[in-house]
Amino acid sequence: MGPFVLGLLLLAGALGTVYLIYTSAFAGGADAPEDPVKVEVVKGDTLSGVASKLEEAGVIKSALVFKAQARIEGYGTEIKTGRYTFEPGQESAEILEKLTAGDAVPTVAVTIPEGLALGETAETVAAGTDVAAADFEAAARETDYGYAFMEDPSIETTEGYLFPSRYEFEEGVTAGQIVDRLLGQYLLETETLDIAGAEERHGLTEHELVTVASLIEKESANAEERPVIASVIYNRLRRDMPLQIDATIQYALGRPKENLSLNDLKVDSPYNTYENPGLPPGPICSPSRQSLEAAIEPEKTGYLYYVLKANGSEHFFTEDYQAFLRAKEEAGR
Repeated sequence: MGPFVLGLLLLAGALGTVYLIYTSAFAGGADAPEDPVKVEVVKGDTLSGVASKLEEAGVIKSALVFKAQARIEGYGTEIKTGRYTFEPGQESAEILEKLTAGDAVPTVAVTIPEGLALGETAETVAAGTDVAAADFEAAARETDYGYAFMEDPSIETTEGYLFPSRYEFEEGVTAGQIVDRLLGQYLLETETLDIAGAEERHGLTEHELVTVASLIEKESANAEERPVIASVIYNRLRRDMPLQIDATIQYALGRPKENLSLNDLKVDSPYNTYENPGLPPGPICSPSRQSLEAAIEPEKTGYLYYVLKANGSEHFFTEDYQAFLRAKEEAGR
């Protein structure tokens, strides 16, 4: 065999190897996904980062080869942010074209503020998506989303666990998918909180801690006093004093009311903390992480009473009932 023929064979072998590596780098293997795969590219993602995401999602076989191909074809700095859907077996050229054209799945953004009750959350979702408030509320009254924290038999709805944050959803998202996303965010936010330790210290379940956090969320006038509000709640519970929290009356009434009447304080509801001792049966809103932290680590005080000052931006705290009455009168409440 002459040198020329041998060279051709070696070149053909090398090209064949390159081809095999290249084709194996993208879809089509035994472990290729069978259904469309979603990948999100966010601001700050590098080519390497995007390639890794694609490999982890099973869209491509090799992030290394994908990066090389992107650079060879001049796509290295052209990838755009967005949520992308890739079909099984999609060719590398199509993947690169989609990423560089910004051909992402259209999304809608929804911000869930802190302290919303389930019905208010439903209205907020409906205002920002095509999901009807009634559909969201129906989905949020289900509890079988597969989360361990929802397995407490006393939990009847997702009230308290629809974590407040800013979310982006793909157009066409369903009510159940949104609820699941909010519950997933609660799980992420609480993974680093010492819930188990707090359960032991306070003698409460996680559901009861979330209930305390929801009371803190609704009663606090500012973030700094949340641990102090928490201390009052725990001090009253330890003394078997009724909590007498106005926010629970508002929840029981099912509508906002600036000034509660004496009749309102007698509303027949398990959420009436004037008439019923202890905590209400569940959260009255979805608390923020700060309120959850306050429920876990309250301030150590002897306070038993508080009243909102006339300025409306902070509370007066005391352990003396007469001082409380004087402060209440001074505040015009």
